[in-house]
Amino acid sequence: MYFFYYVPVGVDVSTKRFPVMTVFFALVCTVIFALVRYFPDTTAFDPYGLIFYPGYSGWFTAVGAAFLHFGWVHLIGNLVYLLLFGGYLEDRLGIFLYTALFVGSAVVGNVAQGFYNTNALHIDTGIIGASGAVSGILGAFLVRLYGTRVRIAYWVFLPLHGYTRAGRVYLPVVFAVAIWVLLQVSRGLIQLEGASASVAYMTHIAGFAFGVVFTSLTGGWKRGREEAHLIRASRYVREGEYFGARDEFSSYLHYQPEDGEVHAQLARVQVQSDDELGARASYLMACELLLRCGQRGRAEAVYREAVRGFANFTLSPDPHLDMSFGLERNLKLEVAISAYENFVRQNPTHSEAPFALLRAANLHIKLYGASDKALACYRQLISQYPEDAWVDYAREQVRVHG
Repeated sequence: MYFFYYVPVGVDVSTKRFPVMTVFFALVCTVIFALVRYFPDTTAFDPYGLIFYPGYSGWFTAVGAAFLHFGWVHLIGNLVYLLLFGGYLEDRLGIFLYTALFVGSAVVGNVAQGFYNTNALHIDTGIIGASGAVSGILGAFLVRLYGTRVRIAYWVFLPLHGYTRAGRVYLPVVFAVAIWVLLQVSRGLIQLEGASASVAYMTHIAGFAFGVVFTSLTGGWKRGREEAHLIRASRYVREGEYFGARDEFSSYLHYQPEDGEVHAQLARVQVQSDDELGARASYLMACELLLRCGQRGRAEAVYREAVRGFANFTLSPDPHLDMSFGLERNLKLEVAISAYENFVRQNPTHSEAPFALLRAANLHIKLYGASDKALACYRQLISQYPEDAWVDYAREQVRVHG
């Protein structure tokens, strides 16, 4: 005789947005449970009307039944999986698709369990609980985030052997969910042999299948394949495996070449793996793509990062000038001076090179007064671009400050 218990406690990915619908579904389940259990006489609805009876109830009841639970263990068991997996999935699917997934999985799961009860188990038991919806979330998670790992807290107890062990371990989500599916199928088959039908295993299986199909049909598999490269790359970075991370970031960019943030991440691991040329090219792509999509603050941050690592780092002429002007406007004056000087150094024949020299000189004066560096910029403008409209102004500044 042995006992094995486990519960998921974490996932190795992050979210960007607050999971509005996940929290809403959890709150509705909790509030309805508390009202029915502790204030049955004050509820404005008949809780028994939420129970789904196969052959009698409609699809609306199949949805309502998802928010009704018969005990704390039943409620908490569903909420653990909903809150753990739902938030990550809602962040990727968006509110509309996520809500459709939740409702669709609840309906399909409850209807399938009703059919199974009537035709296989030959019972007429009402069905309640969010198990079908939560199972659909698991199925969708498997498709959309199959590259993740789930952290499992477990306890193994073998009383006849005097053995007990507890701990936490990361498992690939494919393996963890496969174990869960195997348990549902095996326990559902045991019910056919006369075991208790108090747990709706067919609801779990059908809801899970709906989640897999729904997410696959709405593009989840393609986006999951792309994000799997990012997940593995981040894992490699944490483990110091920079060559592996570089390959995974490159694979992701094969599908999403316009993602400036990932080009910046690729540049960082290229630095760590001593690929200087590759890092310069990736930083350049990151800055220009971020500028192009209006993320100027991020573009400037990545540019400053690149300049710290590579002397004379420049972008293409027009984006570089745009970056230089933006840095000056945002009062990042030292970096702006460097950007203007690098522009002139790399593009001496460009029509804007004299003006870039002038801006660099003026910023030197603003920061340090009439320094030798400011005068050097003015003199370079005079000697290198004698026909430019700003030469007279530069001569006057040399006369005044020289």
